Amino acid sequence: MNNGSAINLLGAIDYKEQSDLVVRQTIEIAQRYPNADVHFLHVSTAAPEDVGAGARRSAQLLEWLGLELKQIGNVAPHLRIIGHEAHGEPAPTIVYTARQLEADMIVIGTRERGAVERLLGSVSEWVIRHAESPVLLARPKSHEQAGVQIEPACPRCVEARVQSRGAILWCDQHIERHGRRHTYYDNHAQTWTTKPWFWDGVSPSP
Repeated sequence: MNNGSAINLLGAIDYKEQSDLVVRQTIEIAQRYPNADVHFLHVSTAAPEDVGAGARRSAQLLEWLGLELKQIGNVAPHLRIIGHEAHGEPAPTIVYTARQLEADMIVIGTRERGAVERLLGSVSEWVIRHAESPVLLARPKSHEQAGVQIEPACPRCVEARVQSRGAILWCDQHIERHGRRHTYYDNHAQTWTTKPWFWDGVSPSP
């Protein structure tokens, strides 16, 4: 990513399903920076019918994008927002455009599916494989189909961390699974160091 003061984002839209979410998440990220360029790209696979077809598609993009930005509301005035209409295969065109724009991140929608491997063969998967910049998949927080079930955090482990201010990572039940010694990065020494699972005078509860 960028140095923190400026960012250059590319949001890929197709007017379907998650395109509105792509716009919202791209704008949300951009507004965290004092200087940001936000590019939105639509790639048409249809052959141009005539000389004016490209201009009509560009006008459609700007009209659609303008409505989406109005729905978001309160878009920071410092953002520079640009719409791009292109023709060709979507995935390679997205990656090529990101390279040309030197995008710090690509934001692209994905269909609402249960497993990442089901993206294989999709535009999103191709972009992830070939992009030279980080790719953010825009998708809703809730899904109709439940994904992989992950057990909640052990309440005793959480309590141990809170009471010890992070000195103790695991409860007595889980300490053997995770090991009694851990490796940490010492910022002052700029090296790795191994410490027991409790230190600085903090002892495990009896």
